Amino acid sequence: MKKTLIALAALAATASFAQSTATISGNLDFASVNVGGTQAASKGTTITTGFGTATTSVLRFIAVEDLGGGMRATAQYNFDPRTLANDGIGNTLNSATAGSVTGNTTTGLSRDELFVGLSGGFGNIRLGSPNSIGLNAWQPSSPLGTGIGSGYTGAGRSGTMTNSFVQTRYSRSVRYDSPVMGGFQVAVLYAAGNDQPAAGTTAQQILNARQATEIGLRYAAGPLTLAYANVAQGAQTNGTGWYALGAGAGAAKTSANVFSASYTMGATTLHAGMNDGNRLGAGTGGVAVDSKGSNIGITHNIGAIGLMANMRNQKVGTVEGKVTGLRADYNFSKTAAAYVGYEKYDNGAATANETTAASIGLRKSF
Repeated sequence: MKKTLIALAALAATASFAQSTATISGNLDFASVNVGGTQAASKGTTITTGFGTATTSVLRFIAVEDLGGGMRATAQYNFDPRTLANDGIGNTLNSATAGSVTGNTTTGLSRDELFVGLSGGFGNIRLGSPNSIGLNAWQPSSPLGTGIGSGYTGAGRSGTMTNSFVQTRYSRSVRYDSPVMGGFQVAVLYAAGNDQPAAGTTAQQILNARQATEIGLRYAAGPLTLAYANVAQGAQTNGTGWYALGAGAGAAKTSANVFSASYTMGATTLHAGMNDGNRLGAGTGGVAVDSKGSNIGITHNIGAIGLMANMRNQKVGTVEGKVTGLRADYNFSKTAAAYVGYEKYDNGAATANETTAASIGLRKSF
């Protein structure tokens, strides 16, 4: 009888050791967006999952295996139903303008966050293309997330606002996050670069050809969250051959510091952030230019209603862009909400400088 009990206990332990789960989750957010203003390619109305929504639409496939001893192995593959195009968001609304995108209602899947990882008492290590530390360090400062009014994305906004100092993720990178100790957590990310197999001239190709290192520190306890990241990208000079930037092209070394904070007082949360450093200038000349900015925001909840406002500015070189954003959510449940959003974006140019966007949308996570 004792031998039988021992055998059953060993079998149970083996079953627990091999326990594995696979889940599908995600978020879909569609909005009817009306865009106007004086900027080129900035007028029109569409229904979209891209610019003008409140959140990012994503489909996640996650597999987790319990390895025993507190360790877990994870594989995650995310799909984004937005189609990336030459404006960086897949939605330029005036197809009559040269260089604009005509397929703004396309919903083909493209890759989002993707990684395999190990986690346990030592922390969490992910290999692939996990979200960047810079993105996570910026998030506490933004009551509007990465959606309408946040300044994170938008037609004609490449390199002028948040994406002048934050890279959402790198095509090939490794990231380590320490255990949380006393509310503090340290993170390190390294992207080796040199992953462009032929000469390239687009901003993304140049970025992925450059080595990058990100270091972050986060503190979260009670109502207070503080985050810091240093985002540094190395120089890249080879103009021809494998991993090249293109004939005559180069890219200077750049670095940026990102600070953000949020503090909750009952139904109200205050948000603030700042950044300082430099980024590559326009084109493929590879010259670094100063980039610094700041923002303030507020969130206030009244029952099922969430009210958000944010003001953000970013000065790149001598040009200063500004975004003002407002959004109101009505939460039907924890996973379903309707919203209205508004933003006004000024790119800092002397003329043809303004874009406005108003949206009404519905999102559902699962």
